[in-house]
Formats: sequence, structure tokens, C-alpha cells
Amino acid sequence: MSILKNAIDSIAVGLEDYSSPDQRRVISCTRNVFAGILLLFKYKLSILSSPGSDEALIKQRVLPVLDEGDRLEWKGKGTKTVDVQGIKERFESLNIDVDWKRIEKINNFRNDIEHYFSNLKHEAIRSLISDSFVIINDFIRKHLDEDPKALLGDGAWAVLIEVNEVYEREKDECTTALQSLSFFDGEILAAFDGYSCDECGSGLIMPSVREGEATDANYICKSCGKILPYEDMVRGAVSDRYSYEMYLSHTDGGDSPLADCPECSGIYLYAQSICATCGHTAEHECQRCGSTIRPEELSDESFCGYCSYVMSKDD
Repeated sequence: MSILKNAIDSIAVGLEDYSSPDQRRVISCTRNVFAGILLLFKYKLSILSSPGSDEALIKQRVLPVLDEGDRLEWKGKGTKTVDVQGIKERFESLNIDVDWKRIEKINNFRNDIEHYFSNLKHEAIRSLISDSFVIINDFIRKHLDEDPKALLGDGAWAVLIEVNEVYEREKDECTTALQSLSFFDGEILAAFDGYSCDECGSGLIMPSVREGEATDANYICKSCGKILPYEDMVRGAVSDRYSYEMYLSHTDGGDSPLADCPECSGIYLYAQSICATCGHTAEHECQRCGSTIRPEELSDESFCGYCSYVMSKDD
């Protein structure tokens, strides 16, 4: 059975799971749809692999060998195929563009569904199906030069189209409602709009008020009904938005994009010079030496860590 047929079958089964009235098949839906997307990616790598290379581009292990003419060739070894990170690296090397941020969102949902989402409902995975539609449609058209409707079949295509249209309408309503509020900074609005409920994974978050201050609203998940006050919502949404940057700052060094607000201990956006929780703007220049105060050194005293230390020793 070809990789392409496996991919199409996996997506079709996932959409059947979604359409089933049995709520227990929601988890199976996420697994199958994501697996189908990865198989589409692997199919592209397989057809780009050199003849006789044992589909080297999809194998985890690729080793050099010499042919009968002592010419160097690269061949895939073993049965293990590349994982998501391996596919990403090979696509980037081959200039195959994919919306990896959307892929990461789908993959995170798949990983979280069994471990964190305690109140998952059928409606909650519309976001995943909608994101999957965008990836599947674009990739099949752009990189496989095929008609996705013809490739997937009328039934699966109809489900993808319907779910995407319903979700996008609901998401537009939520986005419009959020945009009517006054936020301390546009980055906070973007974080709220991109946030997914930590209870069920849905991206449909609606504020309780319109045309007012964002800090005065509660935020309600339209899928599971969970209600978050502004303080909880802003911490979760901003932390999620900057999770990758925070990871890089911890692993590769460099300043963190987030800090503790010296005024309220809330979540402080360092580059924007504002606290997302209370709106406080901290001093970023040391009043003693003129150097930049690093995120972890922000305080209500307007001194860098070194000068604070020197001054405390003088005392």
C-alpha cells in the first residue's frame, strides 16, 4: 500500500471519527488526521528521493555507500522514518514551505488531548479540523500538484469544507468581540485571539463585554463554557504566545521576552515595556550607570542588578 493511499485513508478515517456521534472517537480523530498530514509530507519526500536510494529522504538513518563504480551514493537504512522535526528540517533544506506554526498547534492539541483536556467536547476540535484543512488543501495543491477534492473524495472534502466554514464564522465573531475591547498593547490582543482553552483546546474565546476595558471582562470558552477572569486569561495567553521564545532564552541564552512586573508581579512584556496584567511601565535604563536593565532585574528602584548590589554594599 502506497504512502499516499495511507495518508488519504488516515485522513478519511479521522473525519469519520469526527462525524461520529460517539464522543469517544474524538481522540481517534486527532490521531488519524495528524497522522494523515505527516504521511502526505513523507509521500512528498519519498517521490523526491533518488531512484535506488531506498526512499532516503524519509528514513531516519541515511548512510553513504559506494556503487560498483565507486561512486558515492546516499541510501536510507532501516525501517524507521523521520519524525516531525526531521520532516521540518528536510523541507526547509529543500525549500518546501509549510505553515509550521499551524502544524505545531495541531500537534500540541494531539499531545494534550489525552493528558490535559478534561472537558473535551465534539465542538472543541473544530479548530484542529479547520487548521488541518488549511494545511491539507495548500499542501496537496502546491506541492503534490493535485486537486484535493479529487484526491480525498467528495465525502471527506465536504466534511473539511463544512467544519472550516463553521469554525471560521465562529472565530471571526470572537475576534471581532476581542477587537472591540481596549488592551494595554496590541500584543496582548494578539495573544488573546490566538489562545486556546486549557480545558478543552478550543480557540473560540469570547469576552463577556463589548466596547470596554479588556481588564473588566471575563473570557468564556464557547466550546466548554470555562470562564476566566482577565488576570488568568492574560497570563495563560501571553505565556502561550511567547512559549517558543521563552524556550530559546532558556536553552540558547539571551534575554527573556517576559518578566515579573515590579508593580503587581503580573506578566510583563519586556520589548513592549508594559505589564500585560496591570499596564505598568517599568524603567528600563539604570539611573546610576545608564545601562539597560535586563528583564530579570526589573524593579521599582530603577537600577540594574550590579548597581543595586554596589549600593547595598555601600550601605
